[in-house]
Amino acid sequence: MLSFLPSPILVIINSILIAINVIVIATPMMLLGIIKFLLPFHFVTVMIEKCNYHLYKTWVFVNRCIIRLTNNINWHITGDAIPNTKKSCIVISNHISWLDILFIGCVYKGNIPTTKFFMKHSLIYIPFAGLACYALGMPFLRRFPKEKLLKNPKLRNKDIQTTKAACKRLIDFPTTLINFVEGSRFTAEKAKVARSPYKYLLPPKVASLGVALSEIGDQVEYIFNNTFYYPDNPKKAFVDMMKGKVKNVYVNVEILEKTDAIKGNYLEDKQFKHDFTMYMRDLWEKKDQVLEKMHQDYETNYKNK
Repeated sequence: MLSFLPSPILVIINSILIAINVIVIATPMMLLGIIKFLLPFHFVTVMIEKCNYHLYKTWVFVNRCIIRLTNNINWHITGDAIPNTKKSCIVISNHISWLDILFIGCVYKGNIPTTKFFMKHSLIYIPFAGLACYALGMPFLRRFPKEKLLKNPKLRNKDIQTTKAACKRLIDFPTTLINFVEGSRFTAEKAKVARSPYKYLLPPKVASLGVALSEIGDQVEYIFNNTFYYPDNPKKAFVDMMKGKVKNVYVNVEILEKTDAIKGNYLEDKQFKHDFTMYMRDLWEKKDQVLEKMHQDYETNYKNK
């Protein structure tokens, strides 16, 4: 454990180790992506997907080691036990920080297939990491302003088509699709602008998840509902991790039942679309209550100690 070192030194250590990990893993992924583009044959794609699976698991493992090396974290993990599966899964989660992506790897510890995220299209331009995500087949979603959508309504279907393509890959090659349902990282300012009815969450944006469940809900083995809370690091959790200052991490994992509430045609069945939206709002209300309990536990047992 190096968390006793001064923050500037830990920032340097983390920056070097994380950069090396990204470059070492992302470079072969990008090369494999080029090969897949030039040789679009099924057996080539299968072989490359298997290579990417092991590269990604290595990246997750090394990240866990780096975080353990530079941060002395007290993990508070509650909820359902995480099963070990090689079949496709879906994970939905609240979104606090970029750190969520690294911590999902820490929580699930390789027990689920390679994770893929619905990502903002602008992230594709991040050196190495963006191109590696593209090579992995991450679904990149574009967020168009309302003014642009009004001028060109066809743009509304862009994300839907991207979601459908991602779902097809999910079945062809076992993967875990991660959906940060809020669509953006939570801040009190964003919640106020969005007129969020929740204390700790932004309103859920359910379209991408609704389409994904309509396409492959019956074919994935597990649907996980993930809730994060970083009580010591409410604003800049990723930066604090780089400084070695993440102390407590609360995580609740719930395995959702495949009830009729998540089975249906989101795009064509208006009643199902309405029912699914209500289901997600109710789920988000319960998630808000879970976060309230996490806040209370931290206030009682850890704050100022």
